[in-house]
Amino acid sequence: MLAGIAGSGKDFRCAVATGPDEVRAEAVFPTTTPEETLGRVTGFLRAQQERYGPVSAVGIGCFGPLDLRLESATYGRVGSVLKPGWPGFDLVGAVWREFPVPIALDTDVNAGALAEREFGGGGDDLVFVIVTGGIGAGVLTGGRVVHGRAHPEMGHLPVARHPSDEVTGPCPYHPECLESLASRRALLARTGGGSWPEAVTPELVELEAWYLAQLTTALTYAVSPRRIVFDGDVSALPGLIPALRAATVRRLGDDPAVAEVVAGRDTYVTRSALEGRAVLRGALLLASHLAPSLR
Repeated sequence: MLAGIAGSGKDFRCAVATGPDEVRAEAVFPTTTPEETLGRVTGFLRAQQERYGPVSAVGIGCFGPLDLRLESATYGRVGSVLKPGWPGFDLVGAVWREFPVPIALDTDVNAGALAEREFGGGGDDLVFVIVTGGIGAGVLTGGRVVHGRAHPEMGHLPVARHPSDEVTGPCPYHPECLESLASRRALLARTGGGSWPEAVTPELVELEAWYLAQLTTALTYAVSPRRIVFDGDVSALPGLIPALRAATVRRLGDDPAVAEVVAGRDTYVTRSALEGRAVLRGALLLASHLAPSLR
């Protein structure tokens, strides 16, 4: 029996399964304090363990930054996130105390990228982008996720501000980074306190596409993926993906080096077909790599 945990700033999804695509039970809990959130998650998993049998491995895909360096004294801890109470929280330790079994940890976007490769038909070279209250991206090249020296932060890439945009970005470190100008928080700031998503106008959708196209263009030239897959509530806004494809094509222009991308725009920039479950399925996939019976 596998356990999967998918954590975001909004909620934590968890499941038990006999394989990455064979879920037996799952639940979702709001993200509150670390102790309360993980208490609910592990309580659910314990209850399912009584019904389905002992958990043999756990996979976690979580928002970050995270310390993913196995040799680090702070491995498995949450980094400098803005959510109160979470910076420095020992995520892996909290799960290990309840389930002393092999645990695999990666970022939510990396887990999502693995799931898109396995279940979404994304292939071995893709980028999985989550756009919600924050922005992150997981890069898969040759079937392997890119980790690097530290936690990759696509959301902090600098972008050019639209000439008509005067919003004060919510990022305390980079006022003109992608997350500061294109996250859900940035969109809501432009509505004057309106409700989500009703207050988001077609004009704001076009502005969002204008910003995200700077990311897709940069990824096209720097990473050269075969697909860029979007997930998260912002990417679900009506009309955003078509507008993003068009904005990407405008930015790429007539460069012959990317003519194939322009011609295949409808399959190059897409929304995830896993209906918000990519990270959870990726977490189960991480667990399956650790479970001896499933190797």
